[in-house]
Amino acid sequence: DGKGFDKNRLGPPTGNRKSWPSSNPKQVQRNRSMRYTDRDGDTDMGSGPSRPRFNPGYNRRPGGNKGKYGANMAWWKIVVHNAEKFDQTHFFRMLDQTTNESIDPKNPKMEKNKLVFWVKNHRAKDAILKQSGKLTLKDHTINLFAKPSAGPESELSADDLKAKICSVLERRYNVQAKKLDLAEFNRDKDLIGIRSQLYVISSVIGELITEKCAESLEEIDFSRNMLRHTGCIRAILSAAKKLTRATFDHNMMNQETDLKTLSECCPDLTHLSLRDNPAKQLMEEAKYIAGIRRLFPKLIHLDDLPLPAKISFEDEEETTKLPPTQKSTILLDPLPRKALEQFFLKYIEVHDGGPESRANLVQAYHENCLFSIATSWRTHSARDVKHKFPLKMPLELSKRNRNFKHVTRAELRESRLFVGREKVLAEIAEMGGTKHISHSLSIDTSTLADNFVTAVLTGVIDADAEYRTFSRTFVLSPVPATGSYLIVNDQLSVIRTDPALTKKIEQAPVVVPASGGGSQYTPEQEALIGRVGSATKMTREACIQLLTAAQGDYNQAIAKFTEMKAAGQIPANFFLS
Repeated sequence: DGKGFDKNRLGPPTGNRKSWPSSNPKQVQRNRSMRYTDRDGDTDMGSGPSRPRFNPGYNRRPGGNKGKYGANMAWWKIVVHNAEKFDQTHFFRMLDQTTNESIDPKNPKMEKNKLVFWVKNHRAKDAILKQSGKLTLKDHTINLFAKPSAGPESELSADDLKAKICSVLERRYNVQAKKLDLAEFNRDKDLIGIRSQLYVISSVIGELITEKCAESLEEIDFSRNMLRHTGCIRAILSAAKKLTRATFDHNMMNQETDLKTLSECCPDLTHLSLRDNPAKQLMEEAKYIAGIRRLFPKLIHLDDLPLPAKISFEDEEETTKLPPTQKSTILLDPLPRKALEQFFLKYIEVHDGGPESRANLVQAYHENCLFSIATSWRTHSARDVKHKFPLKMPLELSKRNRNFKHVTRAELRESRLFVGREKVLAEIAEMGGTKHISHSLSIDTSTLADNFVTAVLTGVIDADAEYRTFSRTFVLSPVPATGSYLIVNDQLSVIRTDPALTKKIEQAPVVVPASGGGSQYTPEQEALIGRVGSATKMTREACIQLLTAAQGDYNQAIAKFTEMKAAGQIPANFFLS
C-alpha cells in the first residue's frame, strides 16, 4: 500500500495478494522462469535499465489488453522478411523445436518477399521473438517481427472482396457534398481481418468509383493512410475525373514530387491539404508553396488557407502580356538619357503633388505592372534619433515592407507584391506626402535591350515626418505612338537617412543649367558624329541614334546602317534631302 515495512504492524500490508510471491514451489519456479532476459537468453540481474515489477495477475484483469481495434489483443501478426530464401516447412519445424510454447501458426502466406502468419497469444509471440536473429537457414539469419492484430486476415474471392468494399464506400460517400471519406480506411470496422490498405485495394476502389460516382465525385479525403506518394493510388485518382478537392493530412509525403501522379490525374484541383506531412517540415515555406503551385496551376487553397493571387514569374502558362518587341534598334529620341530624365522629372512633379495628383500617373504605368517596397530602418546611435529622423519605421512603409529579413512568411511577402495598374496607383496614393530633394537626385539608365530600358532613380525624400533615402528601380518599355515610356516594374527601396548626409545635401549649391544652345558632346564625339554623317548621308539626329545603338563604335554603326538600309528599315526623313 506504499507504507513500507512497519514492525509495529501485524501481518502483511494490505493490497492485492496476487502480487505477493507464492510459497508454492511450482509457482516460485514459474516466476523465476519468467524473469526478463536479453536476446542471448541471459537473465537481467538489474544492471540494465529499470523495468516494471513482474505482476502475474496482469493478463488476468477483466477485458484483457485492448488495442486500436477495441477488442482483446490476443492475436499477433508475425512478419518474416526475405522468406523466399528458405523453405517454409523447415522454418516452422525449427521454430517448434527451439520454443517451449505451442506456436500453432494460423493462415501463413506470402506477401511479396515476406512470410506472415498469426499466433494466438502473447506468450507464443514472446517465444518466437526470442529466436529472432538466432535461427539460420541456408546461411541466412532470420529476423522476426510482431505487431498486434485483430486476427488472421480473411481470404475472400474477388467478387466477395468487391462487394464488401462497395458496402463500406456506400456508407462513407456523402451524396450531397459529393465527397468520399477514405480516411483511415484500413481501420474501418467492417474491414477487420481484410488487407484493406489503399495501396493494396486501389484498383478495386477505382473500379467501384468508375461504376458508381465518377461523374459526380468532387472531393476525397485520404488522411491517415500512411501514403508515401500518390502513385500507389493511381487507379483511384484516374477514376475520379472531376476531382477538385483532395485531403492528404497525416500521411508520409516528403516532397512535392510525391504528388506528381495527383497532378497528372487531377489537373483541375483547386483545394489541397497536406497538413502534418514531412514535406512541410523538410522544405522551406516559400519553396513548398511555389512547388505545389507549379504542379497545380488552378490551386486556390493550400492547407485550408487561401493562396494569394499568382505572381507572373510563378505561373508558367499565364504570363503577363507586355508591349510587343520592336525590331528596330534606333531609340525614339536622339538623346535617350535626356528623354528619360524628362520623363522622371515629370513623374516626380506629379508624385510630389499629393495623393490626388498621383491619379494622373495612370498614363505612366502599364496595365499589368508590378510594384513593391523593401525597407530597412537602422539607427547608428542615440544622437541620430531627432526630429525628421525617427527611431521606428513609418507605418505606411512597414505594412508594405517585403524585406526578407523582416518578413519571413512567404504568403505575407506575396500579398505585398501589388499587381495591376489600379492596385499599384492605389498603394502609391496612400503613401503620404513627399518632396524629392532635387539636389540629391541621380538617374542611371541602361541602353535599350529587347525593347526594355532599366532606370534607377536615387536620392532623398523629405516626407511629412521624416527624411528617407531611397533607390527606385524602374523597368520601362518605350511607346512609339506617344514618344514616351510605360513603367512595367517599379521597386522602391527605402532606408533611414543619415542626418549628416541630409545636412550636406541641404547645404549643396543649386546648379542652374546654362542658357544657350551649346553642344552637349565632346569634340571627339562631334567628330565621330560628323564621320558617320559623311558615310551614311543621314541627318545629325539619325547619326546620333545610330551611334547610341552601336554604343559609340563607328564600325558597328556602319555595319548596322548597311544591314538596316538593305532591309528597308530606315525612314526616308532620316536622310539628308
